[in-house]
Amino acid sequence: MRGKGGPGLCGSVSAPGASQTQAVRTRQNSSFKPKTTGGCPACKKGQAVNRSSTRDSLKTIGEFGLIRQVQRQWPTSSPRIITGIGDDAAMLKTPPGQQLLISTDVLIEDVHFDLNYQTPKDLGWRAGVANLSDIAAMGGTPLYLLVSMALPVRVPPQHVRELYRGIQAACHPFNVELIGGDTSSSPSQIFLSLTIMGSVRMNRALTRNHAEIGDHIYVTGTLGDSNAGLRILQTYSANRRRFRPSAIETFLVRRHLQPAPRVHVGQLLADRKLAHAAIDLSDGLSSDVRHVCQESRVGAEIRATALPLSSQLRAFARRDKRDPVEIALQGGEDYELLFTAPAKRHQNVLHVSEQTKVPITCIGEIKPKTFGQQLVLPSGRKQKLSSESFCHFNSR
Repeated sequence: MRGKGGPGLCGSVSAPGASQTQAVRTRQNSSFKPKTTGGCPACKKGQAVNRSSTRDSLKTIGEFGLIRQVQRQWPTSSPRIITGIGDDAAMLKTPPGQQLLISTDVLIEDVHFDLNYQTPKDLGWRAGVANLSDIAAMGGTPLYLLVSMALPVRVPPQHVRELYRGIQAACHPFNVELIGGDTSSSPSQIFLSLTIMGSVRMNRALTRNHAEIGDHIYVTGTLGDSNAGLRILQTYSANRRRFRPSAIETFLVRRHLQPAPRVHVGQLLADRKLAHAAIDLSDGLSSDVRHVCQESRVGAEIRATALPLSSQLRAFARRDKRDPVEIALQGGEDYELLFTAPAKRHQNVLHVSEQTKVPITCIGEIKPKTFGQQLVLPSGRKQKLSSESFCHFNSR
């Protein structure tokens, strides 16, 4: 890809997956500076972006200077890449016996993120995880990444470098190579788009449309933590308070800012043909269950008592007088995996959990389409699974 006047930056948090965040709108030069007194790794150096004070600027280094910085920061060496950054298009070797996976995510300032309560590096991490999570949900191996962005001139180059460091940190464990992208100016907001490419063994990809009646429904990890962490950050930001988190808040904020993509779980499920259908939890459990049911033309029964909820989420819900199950159902951006598998494969699924050290919980069962999507309450009463979740065009 290339921008006007020359070669572009040639060479996605979780799913990743649409974002569920409706960011708090604060003044552009907010004095809010998240500050920790404990040891929250996710919030260290967590000052709000200083949008004006910098000796360097995007105007002075220019597009091509920025590209050169990125090349030095994230060099490529894979023999799979024939041409990468600096040419009109990347040229790649396709792994033999593999099918290609491609996914794109778009992140827009004040819609999907707010730099008043997260650092550029946090943003980069979450953007990377969102793309990695899409590949994980297909059971694939992430290979290549393209990063495009439109930036207002107020953004210091150091923050762009930090953003790339976050993306690189998320992708490094999976040996993902940066092969391209594009850069442009923006009149006001930051616009970020990541495209990830991966591969999966022929006819082994996990999709949303093959769930079968009688399948168990599983999720990885715990649910609702990210949404709780977001609410904590929004509360501090809205009240213009310094961020001195409790241990519970630290855990939940970290879960929002630094989610973990479940790539290895997805790969094992696909390689061992254990799952019939899969999706990453980016929009919220209720919404993503509905996606699988619609694509597979089935129904689902979810047991509220089976939902894996962290002790930190339960404590947060008690403090705020909220239902933790509701948070888990309608949250989003957990970037865990939801998948269905035959009941006879239950022990095999548990073995995947043991092998990857990722908790996997059975939360329900696939039912006939006429059953709809229902939630079984602790009392045993059933109710329709709520359809409330993040929707971009209903959120503003």
